[in-house]
This record gives sequence, structure tokens and C-alpha cells, in this order.
Amino acid sequence: MATINEETTDVGVVPEPALRTTLRDPIRESEERANQARLKRLTEAFTIFDQEANNTIPSTELGTVVRSLGLVPTEGELQDILSEMSDDSNPESIHLDRFLSVMNIILKDRRYQGEPESKILRAFQVLDPDNNGFIREEDLQNYLCKEGEPFNDEEFQDFMTIALDDESDRICTYKDFIQNLVVEDND
Repeated sequence: MATINEETTDVGVVPEPALRTTLRDPIRESEERANQARLKRLTEAFTIFDQEANNTIPSTELGTVVRSLGLVPTEGELQDILSEMSDDSNPESIHLDRFLSVMNIILKDRRYQGEPESKILRAFQVLDPDNNGFIREEDLQNYLCKEGEPFNDEEFQDFMTIALDDESDRICTYKDFIQNLVVEDND
């Protein structure tokens, strides 16, 4: 840390400890405030799922907690996060301390961030070559259940419950749907 000698201006004179004034480090202070805000946010999210109030959550809830923070890891990435957090003596639970340690780094590094609305819209438009503004259920099923990291039947039905505009038409008007997908960044 930098010091200022308020009593002397002599070059080469080392000031007495009582005469030194420590300068503030605004960058470090800002980083510390950001760290405290992240830890508070993480603790609040964790606490919601800590049903027994014992600073643990079931490992099966990790994906829900992580996604409640606006992060969107794949299932494979979620398994990697879980393996970092899990305790060999109790693999069914995640302790708050391990959660905070791993998730604080993830948030600080801005990993697993969602895509901006404009990018999601372009992706839906690629799937809508006629530019109708909607995609039919059967087309979505082909894309979501057969490509990339495919949905199973239950995941697809859950998705369609949210995505469909009108049960009778079985279509997804994607501009409306995207507005529900995009998560505001809280940092």
C-alpha cells in the first residue's frame, strides 16, 4: 500500500509509523463490495431451497438453484458443477460453504450466462424460414428432441406447456416466448 509522510518532504527519509497515512484502494474496495453482493445473492438463492434450514440442499436441486440465478449451464456443465461441490461423505447434499465457494467463482467469471434476446430471436427466425413469427409444435419437437442435447418426452412436454400460445393451434409465437426466456443480469 502507498503511504504519505505528512510531516516531512525530505527525500530518502522513512517516516515514523505513527506519521504514515494509508491511502484507500478504490479498486480493491469495489471488488470487495462486488464479492459481498455476489455472496449475498448466492446465500439468498440457496436459502430458498434449504428446506430444513441446515445449510444444505439436496443435490437434485442444484440445477434449479443455479438457473434461478439466471445461469444456463447445459446438463453436462451442471454435472461438472455438482462434482466440484459434492462431498464424498454425503453426495446427496450440497453444503452452503461449498456452494458459495464454487458459485462465487462462476458468477465472478461470468460463466454460463444466457444469450441476449436478439441472438435468441435470430435462432428462432432460422427455424421459421417463412417468417410467420411462430413455429408449430411438431417442428419444435423435431428440433428439440432430435438435435443437439435432445429433450426427453417429459422435458419437451414441460417446455411446450410454457411455449405454446394457444392449446388449439399448438404453435409457439416466439417473440412472446423469448420475452419470458431472457433473464436480466443483476450484476
